[in-house]
Amino acid sequence: MTKEEIYEKANSVVGIEGMTGNERLFVSGLMDEFDKAKKSDKYKARTILQALKFDELSISRIVGYSMDSLKYPNAWDFPNENSNGKENENKATLEYSNLNEVGMGAPLSGKCKIKLNDNKEIPISENCGGPAIWIRNGQKVAIPIWDRSFFSGTFQRIGIVDLKSQTLTKYKKKFRVLDLRSFSGNNIVGYDSPIHRMKKLEFDYINEPIEKVIGIK
Repeated sequence: MTKEEIYEKANSVVGIEGMTGNERLFVSGLMDEFDKAKKSDKYKARTILQALKFDELSISRIVGYSMDSLKYPNAWDFPNENSNGKENENKATLEYSNLNEVGMGAPLSGKCKIKLNDNKEIPISENCGGPAIWIRNGQKVAIPIWDRSFFSGTFQRIGIVDLKSQTLTKYKKKFRVLDLRSFSGNNIVGYDSPIHRMKKLEFDYINEPIEKVIGIK
């Protein structure tokens, strides 16, 4: 069944928003197609659920992500430079280097620095992941930072660089793989572990316990 045929069946369902997931699959006639796709073609299985207007978190819980379905940028594929979008004296660009997989097929980790408009460079960490995400005013950036402990193995923490105070704040909470999507006010929104057992992330950094604050300059 083609993508066009899947959407044609899904779009023929009336009142889909008020139905359960199983009702959507049954009424649309896509139940058997979905059961087969779930075993052998996760991309098609995701397409069926998207056509039937399942939310992204539900889709990931049912069939999981595939690398092909991940939005760009993501922890496996992100640009080496990430600008705050400002001009003149307010311009700042996050730059990655020496990026390598944490393990075979795993996300990337590497050195990270911020380059300011006056060509000043501020080193951040040797073990940064990505993609980082800037707050709208361009004065703070949230960065996934890799860490390791004997009991927890390899994990990530959220680090926030504040250009005004010239600090890097690392938070205590541990994550598997961060996929940060928005940074507004006190809140960072995204996902933890976008491929396996994805969880939605809502991180209020004002109220989160802090691991340590490091001066950067």
